[in-house]
Amino acid sequence: MNTEDNLNKQAEAIQTARIGDGQIPLSDEDELAVYIHFPYCKSRCPYCDFFRGLLPKSFNEQELIQHYLSDIAYFADLFPHKRAVKSIFFGGGTPSLLSPQAVDLVLNELQKKFVIAKDAEISLEANPNTFEQNKFLAFRHAGINRLSLGVQALQADDLKKLGRTHSLSDALTAMELGAKTFPKFSIDLIYARPQQQWDTWQKEIDTALQFDLSHISLYELSIEEGTPFFRKNIKPMDEEQSLSLYNNTVSYLRSCGFQRYEGSNLANSFPDQSVHNLTYWQGEDYIGIGEGAHGRLRLNGQIFTTLDGHLDEALTPLERAEELVLMGLRIEEGVSDKYFYKACGIHLFDFLSKKMTKRLAQLNLLCYDDANIKLTDKGFTLMDEIILELVS
Repeated sequence: MNTEDNLNKQAEAIQTARIGDGQIPLSDEDELAVYIHFPYCKSRCPYCDFFRGLLPKSFNEQELIQHYLSDIAYFADLFPHKRAVKSIFFGGGTPSLLSPQAVDLVLNELQKKFVIAKDAEISLEANPNTFEQNKFLAFRHAGINRLSLGVQALQADDLKKLGRTHSLSDALTAMELGAKTFPKFSIDLIYARPQQQWDTWQKEIDTALQFDLSHISLYELSIEEGTPFFRKNIKPMDEEQSLSLYNNTVSYLRSCGFQRYEGSNLANSFPDQSVHNLTYWQGEDYIGIGEGAHGRLRLNGQIFTTLDGHLDEALTPLERAEELVLMGLRIEEGVSDKYFYKACGIHLFDFLSKKMTKRLAQLNLLCYDDANIKLTDKGFTLMDEIILELVS
């Protein structure tokens, strides 16, 4: 038995132990996802508008973990019985700056307070600049079964232009181990960089595909106010050029066996799609653990936002309905009336503008029937405008 097989068996045994043998029969409505927010990064990327702060030199990991555990206990106490957890996602920030021991402590506490599904997806975001071989192996041993690696570029010059602190060699080494170590492995790539051309971008994609990738996330470089790129007056790529690059990328990845299931995300197969992100887009329950973490939760007949590890404000059904259209039309399968009604208590076609829906369908921007509405390929390129028309 090789090292990877042995590691996977050990991780599966740990997860099985966390689940226990006393499965509580729960319906789909009882399932939820858990997001755990790590607020710090090792360095600031000049294009990032999510940046909260650099990892303090005096960082107290134990204090942060106690905060997580307190939030977990708070949410568990809201429910009359243990809720089933189908996804756990360590995001940020750069959560790979956490120790594997800290990740293990959090997962053990979730196991005590909830029912972790046998096939639960347990994800961790990582950057190549925090890559250490033994640390990746230890994360897998703790129970992480999906790694999302922030590669962003596979060209040395563009890594520097993007302000990334890892080298091309770092990225390739981290990708190699990530693909070998984790059952589900994804990378993030940024397109629409200044002066980016299709031929060099295609070579980057080909390099990425040499690894056993199951998932790719594509993010358009946008210049957001308040970021170092904005202050340096760096201009975004022309809109038509960016759209052409995006369409060519989706078409090329489809020819390589990937399928787009959301505007920015492509997967090899249905099991490779991100369970956690689909929870957001399909309007299902998720709770946010840690400072800065958001969530959505149905409780006692109401729909609540969660913020900083606690319940926040109650949403009206109409507010939640608008969110669901905004999120649901991002995915290829679109918005289902069944799930829409379950999430907000309003039927989908009672909420949407019927006149506008019909007109957009005639323009081949969306298609619909009595149970579902979704965008066409043409519609995906005008997603924001279409959503505004539908909910106005």
